[in-house]
Amino acid sequence: MKYFTSLLSLLILFSSCKKDKTKEELLLGDWQLNALTIDPPQLVNGAVITNWYSQLEDCDKDNILSFFDTKIFVADEGPTNCDTLDPQNISGNWIFLNNETELRLVHDTDTAIYTLIDLNEDLIKMSYSERDSSNIMHTLTATFGKL
Repeated sequence: MKYFTSLLSLLILFSSCKKDKTKEELLLGDWQLNALTIDPPQLVNGAVITNWYSQLEDCDKDNILSFFDTKIFVADEGPTNCDTLDPQNISGNWIFLNNETELRLVHDTDTAIYTLIDLNEDLIKMSYSERDSSNIMHTLTATFGKL
């Protein structure tokens, strides 16, 4: 019984010392989009759309977004490329902003800043706001699953 108590104490001690991963460690790796919503809804061909993911073609749904510890990201078209004239992948730089509550992605001259809603070992949920041609501000919320 004394041996069991000592072993149990050691297990508790080591499990309580487990280091939490940093946001950077959580971000690194390969991700795939599995949800995309828009708010307020947008009218497309007479239909009110909130679920943009359902509007995507399969060749867009298989894209892979990869983050590396060198602060480089790669957006890969995945197994099926929607347009053979498009490159298979593009790359750019990433960095956290505002106490790691925002993620900035820069590719060539394009810059996008996403608000991080959730980031853990299994998913990234982030949002991005922009105005449409009618000057209405829409917020797109994307959820990526870890591959």
